[in-house]
Amino acid sequence: MDMAELRIEGLGPPLQPSDVLVLLGEDAAPLLHGLAGFGAAARAAFLGDRPLAGLAPHRRGLGTVLRAPGLLPGLTVAANIAWPLRLRRVERAARVAGALAALELDALVGRAAATLAPAEARRVAIARALATQPVALLLEEPFAELAAPEAEALALLLRQLGPAVVLASSDAGPALTAADRVAVLHQGRLLQLAPPREAYARPAEALVASLTGETNFLPGTVAEVFDDECRVALDGGGTVEAMLGAELPPGARCRVMLRPESLAVAAVAPEAMGEGALAATLREAVFQGGQMRLTLALANGQVLLARRPTGLRLPALGEACAVGWNTGQALVFPA
Repeated sequence: MDMAELRIEGLGPPLQPSDVLVLLGEDAAPLLHGLAGFGAAARAAFLGDRPLAGLAPHRRGLGTVLRAPGLLPGLTVAANIAWPLRLRRVERAARVAGALAALELDALVGRAAATLAPAEARRVAIARALATQPVALLLEEPFAELAAPEAEALALLLRQLGPAVVLASSDAGPALTAADRVAVLHQGRLLQLAPPREAYARPAEALVASLTGETNFLPGTVAEVFDDECRVALDGGGTVEAMLGAELPPGARCRVMLRPESLAVAAVAPEAMGEGALAATLREAVFQGGQMRLTLALANGQVLLARRPTGLRLPALGEACAVGWNTGQALVFPA
């Protein structure tokens, strides 16, 4: 195995061991395929100073797991992990044991691949790639078909495997949990390259906000600008304050971005909550363990999604309430 580090042009410094680079957006999967050698590469990539272009997939020193795990259904878990090692002069038993332990699969070692649940099959496929001791793992949609707890557990595990990881995902939640840095790609452009917290809390544009997690957008017109903040007259009525996510002059059409967890909800009149609070009605409340998922209808019929910690006093279904937020948690983007 080549111990040189993987570097992808324009996506930050070379990936160190255990680094996780997440690719989001419509260009994510094609870029991953290109890195693996299964298609044209949209960006130049290097192992150390050696370009990957022109190298056959099996000569790149990369472990690739595409969306379909591709296990051999009649073989056991252990045999599937050992399969890519069958022509190599390596200590296969030690490699398989290490991969089993790393992906927490010891209890499944003798099971046939055909009997595995989706989360188990995904881990076995990653273990198979890990057993080849690659410079980096390339993972396409590793959280597909996984329940939320399974996806979160796998995301945390990916940070501990040893090699660098590049993953393309349309499921931003567990992907951001795994990430050290996030690259949002769209129509050949890099929209943002940032640590996951920054990409989520301070997206560079509205599309980045949509791709990095659930979000609300309120349409309106910029009424006043002061420093890095502005006042927005909402289409549904009311005036709110928010941070500027882009340069916008007074009179510009815009959208106010609000993450669901940034919204405060209370069974009070808007004026009792404070300046900028909006009148709403609670339409749905869904219990999700440590939080409640709330669906709220504004006076103009627009729907907002909010998430509040379980245990807080909430309005009753159908009850009028107020919705508000801190200025620093709202961003304004061009419409």
